[in-house]
Amino acid sequence: MIYKNKYRIIIFIATVFICFIVIYLNLLSHQKTQEIYMTHTKKNILNLKKDFLKDTIENMFIEMDEIRETKHRNYKKNTEARLRWMNNELDLNENEFNDFFVNTFKEDEMEGMWTALLWNDATGEILYDSSDLDSDNLNYTIDELKDTILSSYAQIENGSIKGIFGVSNAYIEQSAKNEIGNIIRNRKFSNDSYIWVNEIINYEGGDAYAIRRVHPNLKETEGMTLSTGMQDIAGNLPYLEELEGIREHEEIFYTYFFKKFNSDEISEKMTYAKLYKEYDWIVAMGVHFDDIDPVVQNINNEISELSKDTIIQTLKYIFSVLILGFLVLYLLEKRNLLNSTHNLEKQVNIDLVTKTFSRRFGEKNIQEYFKQYILNKKTTAIMMFDLDDFKSINDKYGHNMGDVVLYEVCQTINQMNRSSDFLVRWGGDEFIGVFPGLKEEIIPEFGQKIMDAISSLEIKTGEGNIKVSISVGFAVFDETDTDYNDAIKRADDALYKSKREGKNKVTINTQ
Repeated sequence: MIYKNKYRIIIFIATVFICFIVIYLNLLSHQKTQEIYMTHTKKNILNLKKDFLKDTIENMFIEMDEIRETKHRNYKKNTEARLRWMNNELDLNENEFNDFFVNTFKEDEMEGMWTALLWNDATGEILYDSSDLDSDNLNYTIDELKDTILSSYAQIENGSIKGIFGVSNAYIEQSAKNEIGNIIRNRKFSNDSYIWVNEIINYEGGDAYAIRRVHPNLKETEGMTLSTGMQDIAGNLPYLEELEGIREHEEIFYTYFFKKFNSDEISEKMTYAKLYKEYDWIVAMGVHFDDIDPVVQNINNEISELSKDTIIQTLKYIFSVLILGFLVLYLLEKRNLLNSTHNLEKQVNIDLVTKTFSRRFGEKNIQEYFKQYILNKKTTAIMMFDLDDFKSINDKYGHNMGDVVLYEVCQTINQMNRSSDFLVRWGGDEFIGVFPGLKEEIIPEFGQKIMDAISSLEIKTGEGNIKVSISVGFAVFDETDTDYNDAIKRADDALYKSKREGKNKVTINTQ
């Protein structure tokens, strides 16, 4: 006790000393810490802005892909619907069908949407060509329509008159570009951010290397050509820097000076640009640095106030810490003692290999259930089982794999048990299951479920899968029992009867 009190006094003095040292160092390092923190804060904000820009562009790419895929699917449905409609007219003669086909596509209200070709298969004569295709080689033209020109196609024939039609990839992609452009123009972001698109014409750069396709901040300039020689007010070459990053990595973060959204004010801007290969589009988004500085300053002011409050609070709390010090030490010692006791009990009561209960724990609890049976006649079912031919598993795969097999079998049974049921490792590969309140008439069905679960179990090894089976014996407490061992003896006899009758079997031994 003297040593323990001396130990507590030393801890108390050390705590007081440490508290004062902390406060002293806090006062000395406050300013420097704040400077470092602000540097990191600004860096973190920039990183967050970068993540925001990159994530927004990545999401835009996903949306663009979805728009394109949706359009191709929808136009395929349109083609299939038109084929079904035209199939209804196949009872027309060839001349009538020819006129019907031509008028169908000539009079279609969606100008330029359909690409159609009609020919006489007997003579090779082109009867209708909606898109001025190269018809000198009919078979080549048909293959081109199927393979490259049309997104999806349908074919129809009436006698010697044959036709093919569909919506071209070029039409669909232009429709997708128009929709994507309108989405970008109308999309709103905080801090006056926006997305813009430049289409690369020449990856080598120079004059007219790209066309400005979409620009919400400069809508009147959409369609103009861009040059890698263009400079900002600081003499930077942003388009050249962007193009070089795109050529090398297909994406780039870079800075330059540009006017703010809906304003003539020019300030430095951080931009993320990424190449959308399918359209040769550089899709970009940026944020002005002077949008970041006010945020950093506000955080700086908040940190200063918080630091002052922290120092004052620390002085108040130090006295509470000193008073509570001994109480905390006492509680920690008590908790450690309880944990040590709990862990010791767990080690004694739990089998380390199978995570089932130990025999010592099992005998104690089975005895308690037997006492309850004597008092209130509430029976308990006892199941005894072992693994069939377990020695051969150990011999073939080794004892470590044998332990794995035992564990998997026990875990499989535990998953079927109720919260009141438990397994006990009785010895070796022999186990006892304890099932309080399990009615005798349910045992056959319950035992069979256990057998089925074990039979379907496959345990993987480096040499292949192991399939196992168990032999099971059941018994319940009986009025003639002098103690719980009588029920265990009957379960054991039932187990060995299962063994004698071919293994992988459930036997119930009742009085």
